[in-house]
Amino acid sequence: MNPLVPSADILPASWPLLQGLLLIVFPLHLLAMNGLLGTAMVVLLIRRRRNRPSRVLAKQLTGTLPTLMAVTINLGVASLLFSQTLHGQFFYPGAILMGRFWLAIIPLLMAVYAGLYALDLGTERLAARSPLLTSLAVVLLMIVAFIFTNNQTLILNLQRWAAYFHADGGTLLNLGDPTLLPRYLHFVTAAMAGGGLFTALVGARLTRSEPRLGAYAQKLGLQLLRRMTLVQMGVGMLFLWQLPQSIRWQMLGGSLPATGLLVTAVSLALALLASSAQGLTSLSAALLAVQVFVMSGLREMIRHASLKGQLRPADMPVVWQEGGLMLFVLVLLVGMTTIGWLVRQAVRPAENAVRGESEQNRAFRL
Repeated sequence: MNPLVPSADILPASWPLLQGLLLIVFPLHLLAMNGLLGTAMVVLLIRRRRNRPSRVLAKQLTGTLPTLMAVTINLGVASLLFSQTLHGQFFYPGAILMGRFWLAIIPLLMAVYAGLYALDLGTERLAARSPLLTSLAVVLLMIVAFIFTNNQTLILNLQRWAAYFHADGGTLLNLGDPTLLPRYLHFVTAAMAGGGLFTALVGARLTRSEPRLGAYAQKLGLQLLRRMTLVQMGVGMLFLWQLPQSIRWQMLGGSLPATGLLVTAVSLALALLASSAQGLTSLSAALLAVQVFVMSGLREMIRHASLKGQLRPADMPVVWQEGGLMLFVLVLLVGMTTIGWLVRQAVRPAENAVRGESEQNRAFRL
């Protein structure tokens, strides 16, 4: 054991149960997060186009961002709690090493939240500055993503922890880690692909009230999804190559479960490219969701392989807290139901906006 690694905390339930719950809520968090950042990027992209469909679509997508933000944060908190419980002996030291940046996450997210609500509910004066506000929100979200990516690499790079004795001000980053940039770019490209899919889903919903606009949104979203998936596959290969040789070997045939998950993820990506090229929005959404769950499992395998000899689930003490666990599961079920309702509400403003603009246009023609 590395002497810098603290002793493991007592688990309130068995490791497999907590790990399973993490593998449920974390992919959902990723889906919401990709929808949030990616949709904000789509809004930035189409605001540059001055045609009516782009203008109307940008307005509708902007209205979904506050709800997506709420869903992302709620699922993120649950994921963070499970991660802290399971990997606290690695998570907390990593957060302490970059403590100043870690503490900055909350004010950064609050600033993003304020900006998104200003975009959605603001006056005409604020609407004139919407490109600036959207750009600021995207930049801040990407900074938060970079902080989290640094934390995840610090958790796995135990050799870096010794730098604390030379710089204990909470400003250490893991910029020298060869996996840092590929990890981060993989996240960003995944977000853009997710934003494209969310745009296509909004378009599919809009076809009921505004067929032309719905078709435009679906075409734009699926095209972005397809292109970013290709880029993401390239970045994924770079990330795989930058992994330590022993871990890369497991991904490429040394471990049947790890290799199986990698092959499954690549197969799903190829199927996603085919379905998006054929304009199959619902199928593309299902494939992407399954792929995110598979990739989350692969991510956990990489974590365990990186911490081999340090992370020992079988040796962790367990003191069952049945009451707290049952209460958590109940709250989780209620929360998931609420989140499902929020997602539906996120799409509904788009329909209302189209309906309102269509009525205004008809009144103007009359």
